[in-house]
Amino acid sequence: MIDVGIDVPELDDRTYEEILSEATNLIPAYADEWTDANPHDPGITILEVLSWLTETYVYQLDRVTDDHREKYLALMGERRRPPTPASTRLRLSLPTDAAWGRLPAGTQFSVTDTNDADASYRFETDHAVTLTAATLERVLTVTDSGRTDNTHANRTDGMFYRAFGADATAGDACYLGFDGDPFAHAGTLTLTVSYHEDNLPEPSTHGSLESSFEPSVEPVWEYRRGDDDAWHPLSVAADGTNAFYRSGRIELVLPDDRAVTSGADTPEPPAAVRSSERPWLRCRLETAGHEIPPQFDAIEPNVVSVSHRVSVRDEALTRVGRPHETPALDGQTYAFERSPVLSATVFVDGQRWQAVPDFDASGPDDRHFVLDREAGTVTFGDGNHGRVPSADATVVADYVAGGGEAGNVPAETIWHLADPDVSLEGPIDGSDIEATPTAAATGGAARETIDDALDRVRRDRRIPYRAITADDYRYVAAHTPGLRIGRTNVLVEDGEITVVVVPFAPPDVGMPEPSEGFLRAVRQHIGDRKLLSDRVRVMGPRYVGLDISVTGRARARYAGGGHDVAVRTAIEEFVHPLTGGDGTGWPFGEALHRSELVDRIAELDVIDRVSEVTIVAHGGATIDDGTVRIDDTSLFAVKDVTTDLSIRTDSTDGGT
Repeated sequence: MIDVGIDVPELDDRTYEEILSEATNLIPAYADEWTDANPHDPGITILEVLSWLTETYVYQLDRVTDDHREKYLALMGERRRPPTPASTRLRLSLPTDAAWGRLPAGTQFSVTDTNDADASYRFETDHAVTLTAATLERVLTVTDSGRTDNTHANRTDGMFYRAFGADATAGDACYLGFDGDPFAHAGTLTLTVSYHEDNLPEPSTHGSLESSFEPSVEPVWEYRRGDDDAWHPLSVAADGTNAFYRSGRIELVLPDDRAVTSGADTPEPPAAVRSSERPWLRCRLETAGHEIPPQFDAIEPNVVSVSHRVSVRDEALTRVGRPHETPALDGQTYAFERSPVLSATVFVDGQRWQAVPDFDASGPDDRHFVLDREAGTVTFGDGNHGRVPSADATVVADYVAGGGEAGNVPAETIWHLADPDVSLEGPIDGSDIEATPTAAATGGAARETIDDALDRVRRDRRIPYRAITADDYRYVAAHTPGLRIGRTNVLVEDGEITVVVVPFAPPDVGMPEPSEGFLRAVRQHIGDRKLLSDRVRVMGPRYVGLDISVTGRARARYAGGGHDVAVRTAIEEFVHPLTGGDGTGWPFGEALHRSELVDRIAELDVIDRVSEVTIVAHGGATIDDGTVRIDDTSLFAVKDVTTDLSIRTDSTDGGT
C-alpha cells in the first residue's frame, strides 16, 4: 500500500525538547544569578510551559492554508483583485480612396511583438470610433490677450500647450482647422484628447471610493463649413475628458437642425479662420472655472483606445478531471478555452446561473458556481451547497478573457485587424486599415496575491473614512476622489466646521481657486462621512491682494534690465499659496511682515540695496505698522509690483 501524504508547511521545525533546551541554554546570557536549572525550579517550570505553548502555536499556524487566509479576507469584506488588462491607444489610417469609416466597440486587433515573433496577443477597442479622411492641419488658441498657433506643439511628441490660454476664462476658444469636411460623409466625429499630466500630481483617491466630481465648467462645440461664415452648434454624444479635466475621447454629432450660434462673448476669430475656406471646429468656454488651465499633449481624430481582452460568446465549456466518471458529479469543474477570465456569464441548459465567491451560503437548489479567473474554470456545487448540473447538461458561457502582465507590449509592435474580413461601417476594407500604437501598452497585472491583498487591507484599515476630528476632516477633504487638491485647512468655531480647500495649480497660477463643481464634490464627499449633527461649510480661500512698491538700488551689471522681473518673481514665490513660505505654501492666517519682504528682496543677486518697501492690501486684511494681518481662511495674492531701482555706478559691484 502506498502512503500518499499531504505536504504540510513547517514554519518552525524545532521540537518541544529543542525549544526548551535553547531557552535553558540562554539563561546565563540574560540572568547570570539564575544557577538552578533543575526541573524542580519554578522558573524551569515556566520555561517548560512556554516551550509547550510555542510548539502548539507553531503547529496550529502550520495548518493555516491559503484557503484560510482567503476566508479571513472575506471576513474583512475584501477579495483579491482580479487580473487587469493592459491598455493603449492606436492611431488608425484610412486608405487613400476611403472618405470615412466606423469601427464598432469590441473590434479585435492582433499584436505581434517584434522582439518575440512567437508572441501574439489580442486587443479590443473600448469604444466605437468614427474615422475621417480629413486631416487636422491647424490648432489655434484665441483669447482676449491674443492668438497662439499650437499646430506644431499638437503634432510634436514631448510638447504640450494650453488649449484655452494661460487663464482659460469664459469666451476663450480653441480652433481646429481641417483640410476637408470631417462631417462630409458621417454625422459623427471622434476626437481624442491626450491631457498633459507630467507636471501634475495624480488625482486624489480615498481607498476604492469612486469619484463623484461633475465639473461646473461648460465647453461648447461649434462647426463652420468652408463655404459658410456661420457657426453651427454640435451635440456632444460622449465626453470622456470630463470637460477637459483628463484624457479621453469626445464624440461630436452634427445635428440635423443647423441652428446658428452667436458666440457673442467669444473673441473674434482670427483672420486665418475668417479668410480660410477650410472647415473649422471651435470649442469655446461658455462657463469657465478650470483650476488647472486645460493643457494638451495632442487632440486628434482617428484614435481609439484598446485593451488586452477578447470577448467570446456561446462557448461550450469543457469538463476537466475524472474523465471516466459520470457527468453528474458533485463539485464539477469546467474550463474556458482562454484564460485569465475577466468576467463570465454561464448558462446551464439555457438557464443563467449565478456567480458566487464561495458556496458557504448556497443551498442545495441554488444555481451557483464559483469562477476562478486566473485558472479559467468554473466549479459547481456538491448538492448540499449549490446545485449539481444534470448528467446531460450543456454548459455554455459568454465571457471576456484577457489581462495579466503579458499584455504590457512595447510600442515597437505590429498591429493589424485580427479579422481583415470583419464587417465595418462605411466604404472601407479591414485589410487596408493601418494601426500604430501611440505608446507601449501598460497597466496589465496578474491577479493580486494573498500577501499583497492582506498588505492592502492593513493599509486600508489605517485610512480614516469617517470625519470626526479636525485631522479626519483634513484628510477626507484632501482625498476627495478625482480632484487634484493642493492644500486644506480646517477651522472649528462656534459649533461650525469650516473646511478651506486650495486646488492644485501650476506655479504660474498665483490665485488657485476652486470652481463650484470642485467645491460641490468636496462637500458631498465630506457630507457622506461626517457626523449627522456636524455643521460643515466648504469654501475656497479668501485672497488678500497685495500692491507692493520697492525702492532701492540694483547692481551695475543689471543695468540692461531684468531687475523688475526678478523682484516681482521673488515676491510672488515668497507668498505663493502652494509653494511659498517654507515650500509648502504660505500658512493660512500667517501675517506678512514688511521686514520679511525686505530680507527676501535683499537676498536677490540683482539687488544692491533696499531702501523702502510699501505694502497696500485689498480685501479683508489689516495693516499694522507694516505688518499685514489676515484671518485663518485667507492667503495672499500679488496683484501689482512696482519698482524704483537706481543703478549702482561705482566700480565695486557688491556689498550693501
